[in-house]
Amino acid sequence: MTQIVPPALRSRGRPPKTEADQEDLKTRIIDATLLAFAEQGFLALKVEHVLEKAGISRPTFYKYFRNLEEPLGMAALKLHVDLVGRIREALEFSGDIILNSVSAFEAYVEWGRSLGAVTRPLYAEFYEASSPVSRFRLHTVATLQQMIMEKVVASGRPEPLPSQIELFLTGVEFLAFRFLLRTEGSDADWAETRLAMMKLLVATLGSESDARQFAGLWSMRPER
Repeated sequence: MTQIVPPALRSRGRPPKTEADQEDLKTRIIDATLLAFAEQGFLALKVEHVLEKAGISRPTFYKYFRNLEEPLGMAALKLHVDLVGRIREALEFSGDIILNSVSAFEAYVEWGRSLGAVTRPLYAEFYEASSPVSRFRLHTVATLQQMIMEKVVASGRPEPLPSQIELFLTGVEFLAFRFLLRTEGSDADWAETRLAMMKLLVATLGSESDARQFAGLWSMRPER
């Protein structure tokens, strides 16, 4: 699970001695960069923000990273690995992707919840071309596209067009972050979000048989 916690501070005058110490320091800088990003966003992020969070000097930062994009990109990669791992596990145990998709939806939302204060700036920069976050999103979408394509084909359904899968993923992304950012996260809110995700799934990736089987889905409304 992704946990955004303040890195432990080290005395500025005590350089790391071993390779393990250096890796720990790099990890601390990466974690500090993500914390600073949560407060500032990438466009307003400065090295000084990271130095304060990590408790290091400017020369120490530049010993390991050439610019802010490098540690933020590594932090984004960690988020990518975490999300993809959660979705892969959910799909492996869910069986049929259409009939048992709720666990994957829940995995996505739980990942979003684990981000804490990072959630809002992360989503805000998904489509900001100058931010490393947008590249993180494209990488994640491409990975999930391939994963879902294989799952749909393995279920015996027709191979969907890449645009169909991208539409599905973009819709789930929007619905998940809408739930995370614009609601109090009640059971009723989640029921509405989950139902919308199910409708999107059947409409974009389902077969004609699925459309008939889930015909009643379109008239369903969650209780409040």
